[in-house]
Amino acid sequence: MSAGGMVLAPVVLPAVAAGAVVLVGAVVIAAGAVLVVRAANAAIEGGVRAVAEAGERTADEVAAIEARSEDTLRWQAAAADVVAVNARIRLLHERVVAAGISMIVPHPLRLTSSKSPAELGRMAAEAQAAVALAQAELDRRLPRPRLELFASQARSESADKTLDAYEDVLRARYAAVAAPAPTVSPDEVHRVLALLDPDAGDDERIEVLATAARVARAQGDGDVYFRQLRMQVTDEINPRVARRRLAATWLQALEEGPLPDALAEASITPPPSVGDAVEALRKVVSGDEDLTRERRDEAVQAMAWMEEKADQVLTLRVTQHCLQEQGYEVIGTFDTRNAVGLKVAKPEWGGQHNGTVWVDHKRTVHSRLQRPAGAIGDAARARDGERCEEFADDLEQVGKQVSDNGANITVRMNRGMPVGQEARYVEEPAQENGKLIERQVKRNS
Repeated sequence: MSAGGMVLAPVVLPAVAAGAVVLVGAVVIAAGAVLVVRAANAAIEGGVRAVAEAGERTADEVAAIEARSEDTLRWQAAAADVVAVNARIRLLHERVVAAGISMIVPHPLRLTSSKSPAELGRMAAEAQAAVALAQAELDRRLPRPRLELFASQARSESADKTLDAYEDVLRARYAAVAAPAPTVSPDEVHRVLALLDPDAGDDERIEVLATAARVARAQGDGDVYFRQLRMQVTDEINPRVARRRLAATWLQALEEGPLPDALAEASITPPPSVGDAVEALRKVVSGDEDLTRERRDEAVQAMAWMEEKADQVLTLRVTQHCLQEQGYEVIGTFDTRNAVGLKVAKPEWGGQHNGTVWVDHKRTVHSRLQRPAGAIGDAARARDGERCEEFADDLEQVGKQVSDNGANITVRMNRGMPVGQEARYVEEPAQENGKLIERQVKRNS
């Protein structure tokens, strides 16, 4: 017989939940990892958005989603909400740590199938409101910056009132993420201050207050300082904060939640390049460095690697779950450069055979039946053929069990192929530099 193929449903949480596969354990973690990493990778510079705000999604968009009953879109939107608000929480945490102030910061949200997309959306909205309150509280508890509003005069009551008004405007902006800059006239200082990104750091906040103070004390050239203030906010600080928020989006996905959990559970160790990207992102999020083009490219490559591995792990976990329901036991796992896999066997096989299943970088599931010992005699060779067919039938059933709309994943059944001879490793003493050592030598039985 020739090799066959079976197509599985798209690797997304709702597709798995809607099929015959019941979400359990490692499958849940892997599915959450895929959603989180895709949502994080979908964030574009300057585009990490506020969540669950009035008018954020139009009534037509919501109606279209409801009409099509597309659970996938709901889960993707929920994942985007979670990723967006977690990035803001991470930046707020960095501000609190830098200020050395003891205060409560909202905990990052965790994407989980125990909550519906609607519940996750409400949680994200509540978390964003908590972030706004915490940002305002932090501003109130920070020491007032020393600003010389009038160079030739002592600090006056009017100067204090001006500074009070400026700080009130900055605190009020926490109600939402910064909007695109509207046209402002030279005398609208408060309006420009309100445009400062709410995730801006304290040094950046003081920087714009200082420029606003120059507008207040200017005699005849206030418009010059006002243009400087507007450019400072809209062209310099806000884009920099947007890059920092993007870095926080990636860093949060890489360091916490289902993505690192799924890879750790599969015993996958990221390459050094991912570790280097994480360290660089930490420096950006802390405000020590900017997200340069080079660092951004490194982070994009690291996130692409993580997304590929998350897809592989989810595909493998779904396959593993289905095989276990058919009576297979997992007897080993492995990870290579381009694939993740496991070894399975049925108790009734009596140790005479085991199946190797692996998922490549294209999310194609491959398989092969192997034997630990050589097949001697016609009966043994006939048993090879029977179990090869049995293994192929079981994998075909895996495909049917989770198949939905014929996209994304292919399971290949190698029917009629010779049963492979399993590589065995034995401990063998060896000499190296005069010292007795143990080394593993690959042998075929």
